[in-house]
Amino acid sequence: MEENNINNEIEATLGSLDNMNRAEAPPYFYTRLEARLQQRKTKVSEGFYQQILNRPALAVSMLTVFLVLNIIALRGISSINNLQQAKTSGSLQNFATEYNMNTGSVYNSER
Repeated sequence: MEENNINNEIEATLGSLDNMNRAEAPPYFYTRLEARLQQRKTKVSEGFYQQILNRPALAVSMLTVFLVLNIIALRGISSINNLQQAKTSGSLQNFATEYNMNTGSVYNSER
């Protein structure tokens, strides 16, 4: 009995959908929507740049922070390279000493 009741409710629900029409947007809806979104996008970007340009202290401080961070990064990279070169030259010297491969100069400097 319950199965028959469920089937009747399903049929009633599907029957109510038979007379429905597809919803339609007003004319030029998508064009107006795109124009409004584009307008909002330009307002946001212009507002950000205007805030920075209206406050020179903010612009200068931001540039200073970026400059300091770049200098720190470059010094860190150069110190890493120096350490790697020092380790490489030291290990080669140790290798040469261990296997008695240290040779003096072929040329005589006492002339």
